[in-house]
Amino acid sequence: MNRIFFYPDNTRYVLFTKQALFHMYAYAQRRLWQKEAGGEIFSSEPDAGGLIITAATGPHPSDRRSRFAWNPNINASDRNRQIEFSHNRHAVGLWHTHPENVPTPSGRDHATTREYLDAFRGDRSRYLMVIIGNRGNVPRMAVWVADHQSTHKWVQLREATPEKLKSMPAEKPEHLGSTLVRPT
Repeated sequence: MNRIFFYPDNTRYVLFTKQALFHMYAYAQRRLWQKEAGGEIFSSEPDAGGLIITAATGPHPSDRRSRFAWNPNINASDRNRQIEFSHNRHAVGLWHTHPENVPTPSGRDHATTREYLDAFRGDRSRYLMVIIGNRGNVPRMAVWVADHQSTHKWVQLREATPEKLKSMPAEKPEHLGSTLVRPT
């Protein structure tokens, strides 16, 4: 039930665990009355080439939410971040929903990701933006990364196919096994 996304050069990846995915999927905007939701995603090894997302937080009841916008309560987000840090999990990105079949970042999404990356003042080399769409039994999902190495280059990661996983070297990590879920 994991999903994995690769950088364009296929040398690095981001793996989302079942726990993190199910948390985000629960807020997919499948009905017209549902509002955008979001939060942060966490990993115990924020600088790893194989980034494993083990937790997602948010939304908080005091977040400002509408059909086409989500603005987090900063104090609640900070408390969540401190709780996750006490469990050795570090914030590595943001997630939120979009009321669209193919999730696409807005200009505001780009700017917000860069602002979060800058706020880490060099403690992070990259920051992710995950958007959950509203189509499929397993919601469509898109992942982008902003990094400092390329003056905030914005790169879309590509989801692995079963064929891609089969072609990986034999020494691939165990957690990449056969638990891949493809969107429908």
